[in-house]
Amino acid sequence: MSQQKTDQTPYLVAIHRCINLTQKRYKYLKTFFKNDFKKAFKASICDWQQAGLEKKVIEKFFTDRTKTNPKKEIELLGKCDASVIVCDSSDLFLSLKNIHNPPVLLFVRGEILETDFPSISVVGSRKISPYGKRAAHFILEDIVRENITIVSGLAYGTDGLAHQIALDNGGRTIGVLGNGIDEICPKRNKNLGERILTENRGAIISEYLPGTGGRPENFPVRNRIVAGLSRGTILIEAAKRSGTLITARLANEMGREVFAVPGEIFSKTSEGTNQLISDGAAHLALSGASIIETLNFHHHKITKETRKDFPLSDTDRIILQVFDGRSKLHIDDIYNLCSLENSVISSTLLLLEMRGIVHNLGNQTYDYNY
Repeated sequence: MSQQKTDQTPYLVAIHRCINLTQKRYKYLKTFFKNDFKKAFKASICDWQQAGLEKKVIEKFFTDRTKTNPKKEIELLGKCDASVIVCDSSDLFLSLKNIHNPPVLLFVRGEILETDFPSISVVGSRKISPYGKRAAHFILEDIVRENITIVSGLAYGTDGLAHQIALDNGGRTIGVLGNGIDEICPKRNKNLGERILTENRGAIISEYLPGTGGRPENFPVRNRIVAGLSRGTILIEAAKRSGTLITARLANEMGREVFAVPGEIFSKTSEGTNQLISDGAAHLALSGASIIETLNFHHHKITKETRKDFPLSDTDRIILQVFDGRSKLHIDDIYNLCSLENSVISSTLLLLEMRGIVHNLGNQTYDYNY
């Protein structure tokens, strides 16, 4: 993945530093200033008012603009070898488009590949039990051997173990931070994060700029990205009230599959996962093979090989964008959502299916292996 950097990028990052660019703010500015963020950064208060932003946001921007230097923002990112990704311009992050408040920018250390998707997310208790550790190894080692990338949050316990299992078994992994991209937190997992980077086996990503601390409210927000990046989320262990269950709820709301490892009825760290299974909100996670089967990852290896040899065409992208994070679409829906001729759509879908990028589920229904 090459760094997405244009002459607009420093100004977009600087605006983000000033006001925290939400999708709503980004769209107002992008529309009014016609995608010219240099012009937006240097504009007058009157222009910003006409763009439609809230009064408090405008006041904050013009207060902070005087102490924000676009060039220095890029230099700060360069010091920690971080790339800037504008999410709506990246095919890699199509799966994030339908999550609640999708990030406008992501900062990336390391390298994310097209072949990292589809991926599987792993979450669970920070106080993972010996049983949870055994279950994680048993399930995740099979998944990693199928060349499926593991996504997690680099936190204590389950997160760190998931990343470690991926690395120890020759796989790739993506860590999502709840703090600035310049610091790998928690410090106890710094070596693990550095290992992902030095072994060139994945990436560390964050929507937070350098210097942003890991405030408690950041982590539930971070978890929408952990769940959103993947086709399915595995819960190893979770208490009745935990951030892990919030991630499971987010995944369900996004239409992702949720898997939970069943545990002892007397174990506090299994109360949440057992309840999800009982409520029908999660599949039983009994093995890596069963999860791969449920997620329909049969053609995953073929997908990875063919994607390397055949980059997406403009027509491919037009068709794939209509999925917009949806897991399944009937061909009639694709016809209605797509601006191309039906004959072009049909022939392109066939080629995409041969390459393993979409899969025909039968009855003219397709899913997209994003």
